[in-house]
Amino acid sequence: MTCVRWPAHRLLVWLLLFAAVGSSGCAQIWVRRAEGHRLFGAFEASLGASDMLSSRTLQTLRQLDLEAACAENPRECFLRLQAETERAPQPDRLFALAELSHWLGEQAGEADACVFYYLCAGYAYHYLFDNQPAMAGTSFSLAPAGTDATPFDPRFRLACDLYNAALAKCIRTAQQAGRLDPRERLHLPTPDGQGFSLTVQHHGFAWGPEEFGPLLLASDYEAVGLANRHRQYGLGVPLIGSRVSARPAARHAFYPDAVSFPVSAFFRFEGGLADLHRRRAGVLELYNPLHKAAIEVCGRTVPLESDLTTPLAYFLGNTDLQSADFLGFLKPDSLAAQTGIYLLEPYQPGKIPVLMVHGLLSSPLTWAPMFNDLRADPELRDRYQFWFYLYPTGPGYLQAAADLRHALHTLRAELDPRGTDLALEQMVMVGHSMGGLVSRLLTTDSGDDFFRLVSKRPLDKLPVDQTVRNELEQVFYFAREPEVRRVVFIGTPHRGSLLGPSLPGRLAAHFVELPRDLMKSAQELMKLNPDGWTPPTSVDLLSPNSSALQLLSARERPADVRFHSIIGKAAPRTVLRELTRPIVGNEASDGVVPYTSSHLADVDSELIVSADHFTVHHHPLAVREVRRILLEHWQDVGGQLAPAAPLP
Repeated sequence: MTCVRWPAHRLLVWLLLFAAVGSSGCAQIWVRRAEGHRLFGAFEASLGASDMLSSRTLQTLRQLDLEAACAENPRECFLRLQAETERAPQPDRLFALAELSHWLGEQAGEADACVFYYLCAGYAYHYLFDNQPAMAGTSFSLAPAGTDATPFDPRFRLACDLYNAALAKCIRTAQQAGRLDPRERLHLPTPDGQGFSLTVQHHGFAWGPEEFGPLLLASDYEAVGLANRHRQYGLGVPLIGSRVSARPAARHAFYPDAVSFPVSAFFRFEGGLADLHRRRAGVLELYNPLHKAAIEVCGRTVPLESDLTTPLAYFLGNTDLQSADFLGFLKPDSLAAQTGIYLLEPYQPGKIPVLMVHGLLSSPLTWAPMFNDLRADPELRDRYQFWFYLYPTGPGYLQAAADLRHALHTLRAELDPRGTDLALEQMVMVGHSMGGLVSRLLTTDSGDDFFRLVSKRPLDKLPVDQTVRNELEQVFYFAREPEVRRVVFIGTPHRGSLLGPSLPGRLAAHFVELPRDLMKSAQELMKLNPDGWTPPTSVDLLSPNSSALQLLSARERPADVRFHSIIGKAAPRTVLRELTRPIVGNEASDGVVPYTSSHLADVDSELIVSADHFTVHHHPLAVREVRRILLEHWQDVGGQLAPAAPLP
């Protein structure tokens, strides 16, 4: 037997590597306050500083002999331009009014500012929608009437920006006047003290209106830790919605506390130009951009401005999952109350579940980059719902799979007690690293084989109390879950990794505390079996010499289940490869799992990407491959399913 020598400095680096595994597998994600006001970036970039009017607006004022009046008394100029425009509406004048309203709002006090922002949004709305002809050969046009205003005119997009920015600033004013609670009427202050009242309508949300918490402007935050920001440009204001977790009680307890979700706000200016400064009430429409990407306005299809990424980053940055990776490895009992399947939005009948299972020293946060990209795809989000499994990784994949089976049965019984949703019978599992082994166990029948690894006597012949018997039966006796129809393995060590039995691996395993219930069952078995049994940790179970792993890898794939592999191949001279070379050697690997371990001969597809073990599931080619697999799965089974239940 060859003994690998470990110099002190290399051992220290290894210990630091193990400490960094969790953060490497799931990068920290949060939001930070944006510098300055980003609501008006495009407008300022096109028109210059925010305290100046554009040359086109100044030209309009000059043509009406109002340029000097604007310099001397801007409000008087505004009233004269307002009266002239109501008498003879023209695109140039409407745009000038919108820009001048915003300019005055920037210089006014709180109550006056809100009124001017409201008027800015209103005049921009009328510029975009009054008497607009459709462009030949298109289904979408907001071109206003006139000879010089077309979608190719910079003012067209600037009018959209004016509308969005002004509406956002009205919403901000409502926040400052009191909490912006979408379950109540919103009040905007006006100089005369009467105020302006907004009724809130909700469209396309799986959450009930009573479940909405406070709203935040997405533009106030910058997503950190997610490479791609998925945003659609159009009309409306992207918001961060939040769910009230305390009241009312959830219909089922599978949502994280204070989950955030994307919202797009839109306001319709009913009536004519004269109604802008006379009306005292209106309706603020809140849309779910995951469900509705466009709305009808004045007979036209208009895309909603939306931001899908910032609300996700806001939630992840405030969740208590940030420390779950280490706690789940070292102190699994401390994570017991959080273990389970998580949904980031309510269950929707007719959509196929995609269950994502993280790996060793990790948590569901590791899936954020892939989820951010997959959910942004309309084809996928209309057909799939994404679920996440959180489990302590210290005890290993046998215990994790047992807990997952129980969680699935509980979830299905509560979501679909009559078993009528056929989409739940077509589940796709995506597992990274050890999560792939957990997923594979759900496609496996145990027989007596796994229990024979820990006891020479059958379970029914052992004189143990019922609690211990139930625990052992749950872990070692199981049948495949028939609803799992496809599994995607990403960096999965089907035949183990040499890092398990290595010195760094053994040191890491030394600090793992196994769950109390598992330890109690192990102690009972040790009393009854002369040879004894020491319960393995996840590090033990990932060794190539692990009997459980050898037994699992020898199991044949069920004929009606599809397997897919995504395998990382790390560059030869990366820090990770250099550190693991004394153990893994020069064999092709992702730095942790050799190709010979992650490769399966009976998969339906295999893709190799240039990435290491901790980033392979974040790689854009891996994300694209998962998308391809999901579309393929839909082609195979989608025709058997009823359409997803419509949202209100």
